[in-house]
Amino acid sequence: MRTIAVAVSLAALTAGCTVATIDTAQHASQNDGANGDASQTLHLRNVFLLSATDPAVPSQQNYLYGVLINNGHQPAQLERITPEGGGSVQLPGPVTVRPLQPVGTGEQPIATVTGVSGGTVPMTFTFTGASPVRLNVPVMERAGSYAHLTPPPGGPAAPAASPTP
Repeated sequence: MRTIAVAVSLAALTAGCTVATIDTAQHASQNDGANGDASQTLHLRNVFLLSATDPAVPSQQNYLYGVLINNGHQPAQLERITPEGGGSVQLPGPVTVRPLQPVGTGEQPIATVTGVSGGTVPMTFTFTGASPVRLNVPVMERAGSYAHLTPPPGGPAAPAASPTP
């Protein structure tokens, strides 16, 4: 009798464990933007372009949003962002990503982009001392959850200064 009780308990425990597993092959991203890594410590998350009024007109300004994370021990500098097929990216100034102090966490864009069009824009992000990373950056319409993202007059704000320890 005791053997049957142990077998039933093990069967129930095993069935419960199989239900609790996570199928990582079917894991979906938790954001709409592109994600990539420039090194083992530099990470780009939820990178997207917010479309101008008419996304078919490449001369209009689009705004680049995303979060840059540095899990290293030294500050990293974003040197440039290069869109493929033409266009230009205007950074607000030097973009330093200090360790454990993400850049782009607010509702301000990290750059202004002109001369691009389409549903996705291949872009290469170049950091000092790290391999460049290429992302297919999606273009989002200024609607729904993106409707409230409006750049300040004069373009994107400069990255917030990090407090000095």
